[in-house]
Amino acid sequence: MRQSQGELRLAGWPWPHAWDELAGLSSRWGGHMTRGTRHGGPYLMSSSSSASRLHGKGRVLIPLTPQEEAKCPSVSVEAFLNSTLTTHLLPALYSVVLLVGLPTNALACWVLVANFRRCSSTLFLLNLASADLLFVLLLPFKISYHLLGNHWVFGDYLCRTTMAFFYGNMYSSILFLTCIGLERYISVVHPFLWKGSSWMWGKVCVCVGIWLVVGLGMSPLLFHSQIRHISSLNITTCHDVLGKDKHMFLAYYFLSLVGVGFGLPFVLMTISYSCILVRLLAKGRQHRQLVCVLALVFLVFILCFTPSNVLLFIHYMLEAKGCHNVTYKWYIMALVLSAFNNCFDPFVYFYVSKDFRGWVRDAMSCCSGRLKTSSGRASEKTALPLRSSDSSSLRSRMTK
Repeated sequence: MRQSQGELRLAGWPWPHAWDELAGLSSRWGGHMTRGTRHGGPYLMSSSSSASRLHGKGRVLIPLTPQEEAKCPSVSVEAFLNSTLTTHLLPALYSVVLLVGLPTNALACWVLVANFRRCSSTLFLLNLASADLLFVLLLPFKISYHLLGNHWVFGDYLCRTTMAFFYGNMYSSILFLTCIGLERYISVVHPFLWKGSSWMWGKVCVCVGIWLVVGLGMSPLLFHSQIRHISSLNITTCHDVLGKDKHMFLAYYFLSLVGVGFGLPFVLMTISYSCILVRLLAKGRQHRQLVCVLALVFLVFILCFTPSNVLLFIHYMLEAKGCHNVTYKWYIMALVLSAFNNCFDPFVYFYVSKDFRGWVRDAMSCCSGRLKTSSGRASEKTALPLRSSDSSSLRSRMTK
């Protein structure tokens, strides 16, 4: 940590605690450092005195009155990085996502690829399963980071790549879920609007466009350093603590990400699924099961992605008014809930489909058939010498 700047901030979101703990930490440093907060999160500030606690509005630090302190609480960076929440609960929850999401999404990708020629309408589903699988494959790095006490040991470039893929795959999943909803809307409400090979090529272009847009949107995370050494804890954080100079950029960046990556897809999903449900309900009770499935799909989307994005948006909107919002602890828990969407997708989108369940049964029967065939061939190979020896002994007896 450079003493000339001496500032650390959390990447976008603060967490709740009391101001009196900050005073204790400040006195413990013996006046060499003071604890302050600023627009975007708490940070460490080099100082020769620790008499006043400061709150930042934008890049300007201003003193707070006791009344303002009561409305704008904060907590130390060290307290959060050493908390049970980050070192025990988070890795445990991400481990559940890894153990469930890895086999289910891998099976989904395998089955969808094997049956793509039979049903080309699964293109969006295949891209969704691929995005979920990529997300799950990166979780071991994040799990090890939290288990080591929020200490990153894999270098700056892998930290950048991990965070870019972490957020990129989450928002690409949202966009592909939106495409699936729009495709279902067209097939139900406007069944003769787009058909044939032109529609297929259109979907290919949409998928390529989504990956390009997501890659471009995640490029700032790749081009800026995401690690910071915390000398008081002797750890190196990845993305959790960043310099004050990056705050304004991150504020505009994440607000844009929420608007384009979640706000617009949420509106499109709401409109498309509402129209589908209204159309199906008007046709009578014969589509009751389909209505329940679509309602479940939309509910999972809302529960998984709305909390984290809404908390992020509220945080920056409140900080624009000069008050330090207390949302970080809830945000990281909501982010784990977003990660659990990778476990829900295979069951909600794939395994509730009769066609997909049939493909899985065909794949399993094919594998079991191959195993039986290979075991049968092996038994034949071991039995052949016995038969040949028996026949030769029989011939020798006949000649005698």
